[in-house]
Amino acid sequence: MKPTIACLMLLFWGCPLLAQSTPKSIALTDKSQVEPKDLLKPLQKECPDVGVTNDVGKSDYTLEAIKKVDPSHNGNEGFNFTLFDHDGKIVRSTSTALLGNAVKDICRAIKNGVVVEVVDAQNLTQSIDARNNGGIVPALTGRQTHTDTATINVIVNGEHAALDCYEHRTGCTTIGPGKYYGEFDGESLWIDYEMPLTHKPVRNHYKIAGSW
Repeated sequence: MKPTIACLMLLFWGCPLLAQSTPKSIALTDKSQVEPKDLLKPLQKECPDVGVTNDVGKSDYTLEAIKKVDPSHNGNEGFNFTLFDHDGKIVRSTSTALLGNAVKDICRAIKNGVVVEVVDAQNLTQSIDARNNGGIVPALTGRQTHTDTATINVIVNGEHAALDCYEHRTGCTTIGPGKYYGEFDGESLWIDYEMPLTHKPVRNHYKIAGSW
């Protein structure tokens, strides 16, 4: 009887552990320039429960892994990685010089990613009279305006949070109501999304300002 009870207890306690480490799979897009075999080693190191598959229809994520050459760094290669969920929404975009660091960013997003529902956004428009700076170009351009998102109200894991743009100097790209993927680092929240028309990946940084 004792061995049977011990086995039952092992199965009972083991089930939650198995549920928490459900394997995930990534399929590379047709535009990707990184071979699957080159991803296996860094993936095994950073997130061993994530594998690479050829079946896009059954994968949890798709990854566009692009190699870039930076002329300013003696032609050394770099990497632009963009991770999408099964529905094609951006989960994480990253640009780095090392393949291992790009994979690390992707794995961190898979492990720590949260769904951020933006309920309301307050935009800030700043206007600058460039003609006061002198020169031919400012004289031609005249007054310039820039709009960015100053504050947003979001719902994350059922909690209502008010967020302020962390980068006050450069501002945060305007973001409208909707659901996005984000990454909470313990003190602030990063939100990834794709710009309309250009489809350029954007990553905004916000600090928690309170609740709403």
